[in-house]
Amino acid sequence: MNDKRLMLRLFLPLYASQYLGIGFLFTALMAISRERGQDLENIGVIFLLGMVWTLKFLWAPLVDRFGSRKRGHYRSWIMLTQPAVALGIAAVAPFDVIDHLGLILLLLTFVAIMSATQDVATDALAVRNLRGGSRGNINGVQVGAGFIGDIVGGAAVLVLYDLFGWVPAILTLAVLSAVPVYFVRRFREEETTAPQRVRRQSAIALFRQPGVKRWALVITPLLSIGLPGAYSLLVPMLVDGGVSVGLVGLLTNGLGGVIGIAAALVAGSLVNRLGRRRSLVIYGLLQVVAVAATIPLATTGGLGAAILAVVLINIANCALFVIMYTVNMDLARPGNAGSDFTVQVSISFGMRYLVGGLLFGVADSAGYAPALLVCLGAAVVGVTVAALLFRDPTRHASVTELPVAAPTEQAA
Repeated sequence: MNDKRLMLRLFLPLYASQYLGIGFLFTALMAISRERGQDLENIGVIFLLGMVWTLKFLWAPLVDRFGSRKRGHYRSWIMLTQPAVALGIAAVAPFDVIDHLGLILLLLTFVAIMSATQDVATDALAVRNLRGGSRGNINGVQVGAGFIGDIVGGAAVLVLYDLFGWVPAILTLAVLSAVPVYFVRRFREEETTAPQRVRRQSAIALFRQPGVKRWALVITPLLSIGLPGAYSLLVPMLVDGGVSVGLVGLLTNGLGGVIGIAAALVAGSLVNRLGRRRSLVIYGLLQVVAVAATIPLATTGGLGAAILAVVLINIANCALFVIMYTVNMDLARPGNAGSDFTVQVSISFGMRYLVGGLLFGVADSAGYAPALLVCLGAAVVGVTVAALLFRDPTRHASVTELPVAAPTEQAA
C-alpha cells in the first residue's frame, strides 16, 4: 500500500478516534459543567486530566518492547486499546455530570490511558512506515484527523446533548470510538516493522543526539504555552458570554474543526517546500497573531470577535503542531519509534495542560484579559527562541532515513 492510501485507510481513522474523547473532555464536558454551575477552578481540574497524555512516555517502552508477532507488534496493541476506549466511554453514560463528576473523571482517566497507549502504537507505525518526505503530510493528516475527532467529540456531542440528553450523546460517542477497529483488522503489519529490542535508558540515549535537548526541553515547551493557553480559555469565555452550549460546540469544534482540518493539510503540504526552520518560524508568528485576536473577545465580546478568535486560533494551532510533530518524527530512532516520538510529545503536552490548568486560576481571580496577556507574552518568547535556537535535524548527518515496510491490506 502506498503512503497516501496508508494515511487515509489506517492513520486517518486512528488519529481521528484519539480526539473523540479529547473533544468530549475539553469541550463538551467543560461546557456542560460550566452551564450547570461549576466554577472555573473545578473546570481546571477537568483540563488537568489531559496530563494523562503527557505521562504516556512512562509506558511507551513497553509498547516498543512487547507485542504479538502473529497479530502484528503495534497492531496488537491497537486491537486491545481501541475497544477499551469505546467501553470506557460507554461506562460514563449512567452518571450525572454534577453529582458524579469524580467518578466520571475516574472513568475518563481509564479512557485517556487507553487512548494514549493507542497513540503510542499508532505513532510508532507512522514513524516506521512513512518516509521522511511523507512526514509533513502524515502530520497534516494527524492534526486534521484530530479536528475531525474534535468536531464529533465536542460539537456533535453538545448538539446531541441539547437535543436528546446526556445518555444518547455518550452512547453515540462510544459507538463511534469503536469504528477504527474495522480498519485496523484490514491492516496487516509486516514483520519488518517489528521494533528492535529497546535498550535500557533509551530516552537518555535519545537526548544525546545533536539538537534533541534544545528542541525537546527548550523550544517545544515554550511554544506550548501561549497559543494552547489561549485555546483552553475559549470555551468558558464563550459560555460566560451567554453563548449556548450547542453554539459553543458549533463554533469551537464545528467551525474551528473545519478550519483546523484545512489548515493542517495545507501546513503539512508546505513543510517540505518551506523547510523545517522556516515553517517553524512562520507558524510560530501565526500563533502570536492568533493569541492577540482572542483579547477583544475577553474585553468587548460579540459574535464577530468570537468567530475571528476561533478561526485564527485553529489555523495557528494546527500549523504549529504539524511542524512540531514533523520534527519529533525526524528525531525518533527506528528501533525506539514509539518511545522517542512519545517522550518528545509528552514534554510539550505536559507544559500545555499544566499551563492551561493554571490559567483557569488566573482567569478566575484576575479575569480573562490578564490571562490572555500572559499567553501573548509567552507566544512572543516562544517564537523568538525558536527562531534563534532551532536547527533542522534533516540536515544533520546523524539523522538517517527510516526503513520502510510494505504493509498490506486484507480483503474484508
